[in-house]
Amino acid sequence: MPADMKTIAERVGVSKTTVHRALANAGRISPETRAKILKVAAELDYRPNNLARGLRSQKSATVGLVVIGLTNSFYATILEGVESIATESGYSVLIARSDGSPSREAQHLDVFREKRVDGMIIAPASSMQNIDYYRKLQQNGIPFVFIDRYVPSVDSDYVMTDNFLGAYMAGKHLLKLGRKKIGFGMIPGSEMTSTSVTERLRGLTAALTEAGLGPPIMIGEGMPSMRPQESFAATAVKKFFQDGGKVDGILGGNDDTAIGIIKGLQEIGIAVPDDVSVVGFDDLDIAPYIQPALTTIRQPARQMGEEALRLLLERMSSEPRTHHKHVLLQPELIVRESCGANSKEVKQTYT
Repeated sequence: MPADMKTIAERVGVSKTTVHRALANAGRISPETRAKILKVAAELDYRPNNLARGLRSQKSATVGLVVIGLTNSFYATILEGVESIATESGYSVLIARSDGSPSREAQHLDVFREKRVDGMIIAPASSMQNIDYYRKLQQNGIPFVFIDRYVPSVDSDYVMTDNFLGAYMAGKHLLKLGRKKIGFGMIPGSEMTSTSVTERLRGLTAALTEAGLGPPIMIGEGMPSMRPQESFAATAVKKFFQDGGKVDGILGGNDDTAIGIIKGLQEIGIAVPDDVSVVGFDDLDIAPYIQPALTTIRQPARQMGEEALRLLLERMSSEPRTHHKHVLLQPELIVRESCGANSKEVKQTYT
């Protein structure tokens, strides 16, 4: 049976109240007595009962984080950022993945509520679903922050990369390389409705429109959703070319999609980057190591996680802000082999 404060008190020969003060580093108590209590607590491997303490204070010292998935480094790096600030602030993090399913996301949020987390960070699976759920969280005074994407019809805090600017940069880069017929590699399922992806499509469209070109050609449109994303993208791009489609540049909806596109093109004998330039979005850890190495738009994932937890701490404070904060982080173009440019020659900033 684990040691409790009563056991420590009996061992040291003091009151339970004195033990509580020593362990909480509060109240008047001599240094010698405090040292004895801490020594006995360590010998008995004492652990505070956080559940009981939480019931008294109505605080659990935990936050919930629900993301789309953890199969690549993007959300894992976001988690690192969240945990780094949480640990500094005395919080633990519960994590769950929705796999892009709004219903699964809602189930995880229900579990977080049952665990009585003090707040939540949510990467919404869709910008058009679970709206009533988010509003109910707000009505019940449960703080939350959107991360990586947001829900336009729900006024809330969020932190994300400037996806419009990132895709605009990618489009301008492809145009600079002489590409004229540019496609957009779609993402399967509800993720295509997320604001991060719709903003990327909008940014790419803006770059092409400025150049007097038509909108990007959608690759994967009308195809049934399938996982993993790499398989969906490889199948989509092969079908596109086999059906007579033609592009000389492609922006993937994210790095997983871009990697699948490269694989699919290689399988049908289309050379990357000689025949088709490919650009991704995320800068996953694997991006430099595929063949050819992936040109991509880097998202500051760790900073995103740090900023989201800071926003949540503000929202969970005893005097929370009355207004909502929207944090847009700056993307960065990372030039590698898959676009056909020499990274040493590319020093342009697109605004």
